[in-house]
Amino acid sequence: MMDDLPALMKKVSRITFFFLSIGCLGWALLPAYKTVFGGFLIGAIGSLLVAWHLAWKTVRIGEAASGGRRPRSGFGFLSRAALALLAAFVSVRLLEFNLPATVAGLIAAPLATLLLGILSRRRQGGHATDERGEKH
Repeated sequence: MMDDLPALMKKVSRITFFFLSIGCLGWALLPAYKTVFGGFLIGAIGSLLVAWHLAWKTVRIGEAASGGRRPRSGFGFLSRAALALLAAFVSVRLLEFNLPATVAGLIAAPLATLLLGILSRRRQGGHATDERGEKH
């Protein structure tokens, strides 16, 4: 599974960059909605940063566990929440963009990860119970 993480992050990054390009096109083609598209863009960038941070932490924990060391606990969720709040603050307070659009952008990378996971399960033809070793 850990070997799949770089490939997954590459796919998530590509999907998020696709969303960012659509946001840039919307910004250019519909100037009346710059606050909406701008908020979405800032949120999507924040979402990608949060996803990269989570992947980095996952790799660090995996390396510690495989090396026989106890993983150092830290502020995993707090740091990711702080990144999301920073993106929202910059978007809404400093750049005066749309808050709901920023929140929509913040869910871009998790949504891409979810969709990739669902598609991966369908391609494998597996069921949720396969992982626990239950018999059908």
